[in-house]
Amino acid sequence: MLVAGLGTMIFIGLFIFLFVRYVGHFPKPFLKFLGYFLLVVSSLESLLIIWILVYVWNSDWTLWSLSINDFWKAELSFIYFIKEWLYSWFWNDLLNFFFAFLPAIVFMVVRTTITTALGFLSLAVSRKEVDQSLNPDRFISS
Repeated sequence: MLVAGLGTMIFIGLFIFLFVRYVGHFPKPFLKFLGYFLLVVSSLESLLIIWILVYVWNSDWTLWSLSINDFWKAELSFIYFIKEWLYSWFWNDLLNFFFAFLPAIVFMVVRTTITTALGFLSLAVSRKEVDQSLNPDRFISS
């Protein structure tokens, strides 16, 4: 399980690095949509963090003992079938790392931070003027 989690974190880190490195190559409308989408998602994730904190406050769980799986089973039981479906499609050790091993608050705070940062980066780059070194029209002579 630890190998699956470590491998996934390396893969996600590489994906984020490549996105940040080549963010100027994406079209502006795509970056604007992605930025707003990620900020909306991070707002919803912030509400989920508050929900987790309230749930921990009103139950016998601690911040470090409540996993995403336990929270999902207790509070989101009406969509628990999605988790079972994921286990039929993906590597079980990988899903165990995210759903059972990591505390829910740690997972959601890290995820919300990354989502918010990528959203602001996408919006900032979409508002910049086009860099002439990336403009393919500079090679066409009139």
